[in-house]
Amino acid sequence: MKRIIVAIVALMATIGVSAQDLRYGVVSGVNFSWERGKVGDVGVSSDSYIGFQAGVKAEMDLASYITDGFYAEGSLLYNLKGGSYSDGHSNLGYLQLPVNFGYRLSVAENLSVIGSLGPYFGLGILGKDVTKADNSKVKTDVFGSRLQRFDFGLNYKLGVEMWDKWQFYLGFEHSLLNLMKTEKEVTDKFKSNVVNFYIGTALMF
Repeated sequence: MKRIIVAIVALMATIGVSAQDLRYGVVSGVNFSWERGKVGDVGVSSDSYIGFQAGVKAEMDLASYITDGFYAEGSLLYNLKGGSYSDGHSNLGYLQLPVNFGYRLSVAENLSVIGSLGPYFGLGILGKDVTKADNSKVKTDVFGSRLQRFDFGLNYKLGVEMWDKWQFYLGFEHSLLNLMKTEKEVTDKFKSNVVNFYIGTALMF
């Protein structure tokens, strides 16, 4: 997984050197996420957890390669997700790299509809389970113990762009991996992944 992330970063850097139709931006957003899984054949889920995302992005116009309207974008984000429970919550902080391919449709002067989809790669860098007990909070590390650090999933976005500068969008992402950090015979019975709805904005330069 580390090699995949490094390869994608190197590819984006190479594109950035050679492409003329490249622009950059800053990204922020609010997450509404939850952990879901299975115990045997029974589905389980946490309540929604409110987090955030922030980072930078690069976007390349693909008109010269495909046709007008198509573009590719890569972002580097700190993405705080998790789940809420009756006795506490989980903070799951990921360094995340989404790589999306999208289409931009002009609907009015200075207004376009944008939509994109693609994979994301995540590395868990800061994670805590916070449990309330006897009027106190107990914090335990998540990554490397309860959950594995690496995540991979799909990302979808739909929104608008105004004045070729401001982007506002709704997004949805979900893990494709079983994130449980357990032995195989246990992993076959217990599965866990993260689902996230988000509201985001980007300022492009």
